[in-house]
Amino acid sequence: MNIKIQTQPTALDQNIGFETQAVRLFRKLEFEILSGKLQPGQRLVRRELCIRFGLSQATVSEALWRLESDGMAESAPMYGTRVLPITVEKLSDELMLRQALECQIARMVAGLIKPSHIQHLEELADQVDTLLAGATDYSMENMQIHQEFHLEIARLSGSALLLRELERSWRRHFMFFSWVSASVYPSPPQWHRQLLLALQTRNPDTAEHAMREHVLFGSAHQLKVLEKIQSEKMERSLDSV
Repeated sequence: MNIKIQTQPTALDQNIGFETQAVRLFRKLEFEILSGKLQPGQRLVRRELCIRFGLSQATVSEALWRLESDGMAESAPMYGTRVLPITVEKLSDELMLRQALECQIARMVAGLIKPSHIQHLEELADQVDTLLAGATDYSMENMQIHQEFHLEIARLSGSALLLRELERSWRRHFMFFSWVSASVYPSPPQWHRQLLLALQTRNPDTAEHAMREHVLFGSAHQLKVLEKIQSEKMERSLDSV
């Protein structure tokens, strides 16, 4: 399945009329990173951003700090701020973090899930499975539907900290996905429904195992694609010397 990330603004950078200028700029830059307009490793020059958006240095600095806090940018002495570069090591670390978060959430939710929770989760699961089964365009709106399924499960855990960290992790997952996954393995039929069935067993071990398989699905392919990209970049760099 070939994936094309659509770059039209969606809810990600809309409905922000009641936020501060710094938060609004953070949302705009976040959208540009997630949509691929701002590339991994690309510099975020404060002076240029001030001119582009007509904002003060303080406002721009706060927005960049928010990007760094969410793990989407980094700063270095004598270099400034840049979009977080994507490497095999960073992708591997993110996979480990998502496993830790989502598997713990699955164990907790397996003991807390109730019949009243199931219908809404099944509706979300069917939406995501339909998107993944036959879509050739995977827009950021579709990404958000996918994220919402996992966040809704996390909400059932009752842990605000796990929910917040998982949402940040999913934002970085979007960033990695949009840049690395020009193609992905098709998901198995009813992939998200199967996860719900595991949660409904009310067995923490079964729920954790299902979630771990879910998080890791396609990860070997992503790492292979990223290794190929890095190898090709290295070859081009050596050829230009």
